[in-house]
Amino acid sequence: MMCHTSGHLHKLLAAIALASALAVGGCAKEPVLVRKPDKAPYDRPVTLAVAPVVNYSGNENIDTLKVTDLLFSELQQVPGIVVVPVNRVLAQMVQDRMPTLETPEQAMALTKKVGADGIVVAAITEYNPYYPPIVGLALQLYGFDAPPVGRLAVDPVGMERAASPMQITIDPEQPQLPKNQLSRIYNSRDHEVLQEVEDFADCRGTAQSPYGWRLYLRSQEMYLRFVFHEALTELFAKERLRVGQPPLSDRKGV
Repeated sequence: MMCHTSGHLHKLLAAIALASALAVGGCAKEPVLVRKPDKAPYDRPVTLAVAPVVNYSGNENIDTLKVTDLLFSELQQVPGIVVVPVNRVLAQMVQDRMPTLETPEQAMALTKKVGADGIVVAAITEYNPYYPPIVGLALQLYGFDAPPVGRLAVDPVGMERAASPMQITIDPEQPQLPKNQLSRIYNSRDHEVLQEVEDFADCRGTAQSPYGWRLYLRSQEMYLRFVFHEALTELFAKERLRVGQPPLSDRKGV
């Protein structure tokens, strides 16, 4: 009787092990739903700095240093990009007695001093951390082989103190302008944004939360991570086009 039971037990355990192996193998082959940041479309690894995030939202409860750390963390995940530690950037700004970046020339000078090829300048233009959250973000990329020339009549994030999109035209003949930029409002009431949040959460994992993927709508930090991830994805996709590379989705085997 014991041998008979033991035989059934061994068969059951073997079946469970086989099912687990198939499940793991199946998950490994499934495509990742969330858009990963594009690999940096440059011919060598590129070093970027991150300027302290500017708060233009009117909401005084934003911890801009913490937000800057989140942007730094998400930028680190872009293949082909090396990111200068935020503390190093802040220390250089303190040394230069520069509380904020006010001109593209300052941005480029800071980039050179910290040993970077370029710098990401970001501003929060709208911020509602309560469910359902809304974040407006303006993002610009300066640097590389374009030394600053002249002066712009706007601040380096190219926008007014409001939640309106940036109104700067990128002109290749004016190297002091950003190499690339984007402006977007991530309103979680929007169906498209909700789908992006769900895909991102599925990739990052929310199985242990009773909220499931909606945990990214309940946590300010997690929603900001989503926003920066999506913004960087779009920024480097635009960079790929700017430097003449085809979109990753158009490449064979991708």
